[in-house]
Amino acid sequence: MLKRRQFIATTSAALAALSFPARAQNTGKLTLWGPPVTPSVLLAIAAREGKAKDISPFDVQIWRSPDQLRAGLVNGEIAASIVPSYVAANLYNQGRKVKLFNIMSEGLNYIAAPVEDGKPLIASLADLAQHSLVIPFKNDMPDLLLQILYKKAGLDFAAAKVSYTATPPEALVLFLSGKVDCANLPEPLMSLAQIKAKEKDKEIARALDVQQLWGEAFGIAPRVPIAGLLFTDDFIKDNKEFITALNDDLTAAVAWSRENPQETAALATEYLPFPQEALTEAIPHSRFAAIPAASIDHELLHFYTELHALNTKITGGKVPDAGLFYR
Repeated sequence: MLKRRQFIATTSAALAALSFPARAQNTGKLTLWGPPVTPSVLLAIAAREGKAKDISPFDVQIWRSPDQLRAGLVNGEIAASIVPSYVAANLYNQGRKVKLFNIMSEGLNYIAAPVEDGKPLIASLADLAQHSLVIPFKNDMPDLLLQILYKKAGLDFAAAKVSYTATPPEALVLFLSGKVDCANLPEPLMSLAQIKAKEKDKEIARALDVQQLWGEAFGIAPRVPIAGLLFTDDFIKDNKEFITALNDDLTAAVAWSRENPQETAALATEYLPFPQEALTEAIPHSRFAAIPAASIDHELLHFYTELHALNTKITGGKVPDAGLFYR
């Protein structure tokens, strides 16, 4: 079993290695980028099983951090990528010529808590506010969602016992070591936490489903339009036939992943630095989707309105208009 430092070093190195080179190699192929979380496997399925590759062969690469993503989008090295959906809004409002094509996950964030006396330590957001919590990446999507939910529930997030880590593995280790009560974890970290706990004869629960909390808070469907595929306008202009085919491929990839969870997890290990066991557990909880952004524009604009109310800088100074969405 890996010691704490070994685990952090090994996992962090794997995250970095999977995303190198930062500049996509000039192979004559298109490059579609994705984050180091489970929805990126949909791109890999499309690259292997879909028809868009017959129009324009493409590679799939993983960016290692939100900073690398933003830099690549600004300097032109990344022209097509799964992004946190607020990143699309921010770039658009800065005048960048980008479009949000679709939503590829309806949310994959959970609050992990230990099970004590047969039940999770917490059962509500109010319970969570009374316990210590670790979140990877300050002011990134998991953190922002929780801040909005606290505000909506009348809870004081500033007074909460929240700590942050620079990397997801550090948050996981801090939680598993018992130094904090709970952790805000995206998949597949949530599933990995449960597996690591079992190795120590402990039990970790998905105590709170952030997507369910969001739906209850706003009286809408229990989902969060958390991430989607973004294209630059130049990419769209040069690859319209490819994009049309890719849309069909991604819809098929969602269905294929549900029908073939073991094979999906095996494919994901080629791109993500997680054991296949964790990926197999994570995929059913990752809420894969391929929803055209324009088809849920009102829901997305509501989402951006909430983010903007939290901090105007998140959305680039204003709520974006519907011109952000690919049509």
